[in-house]
Amino acid sequence: MEPTDINGGRFYARPLHNDDRIDDTPAIRLIDAHFDVDEAHHRWHDNSMYSWAVCEQTNIDMIALAVLHLTTTEHGLSGILDIAPAGDPARELPNDPILDQKTVGDGVHEIRGPIERWCAAHGITLTR
Repeated sequence: MEPTDINGGRFYARPLHNDDRIDDTPAIRLIDAHFDVDEAHHRWHDNSMYSWAVCEQTNIDMIALAVLHLTTTEHGLSGILDIAPAGDPARELPNDPILDQKTVGDGVHEIRGPIERWCAAHGITLTR
């Protein structure tokens, strides 16, 4: 399966990047100093781990890292979904003043449902 975006309304999850357009590495280092974007791409393609940068709808900057750890069972794929904030979860996100103020922690919480629905649509059973 190819990496894909997941639209969650106010927040979205997109494939990780470390190129000249978008570099998620600094945000990832706030979460896990050993996490490697190139390795994450490889693991996506071998169906052992899917990962996304969580972003606010009006921005490409990563505010959290969503990782779906996959295992193959006799019934198909199952997984454990971890979502970790990049930095302080209480940090308020810049946004248009007509929108409700949101924090990094809001993004972590609000993207979980859309990713869980994406998993269900792709036949992935979440184990927690």
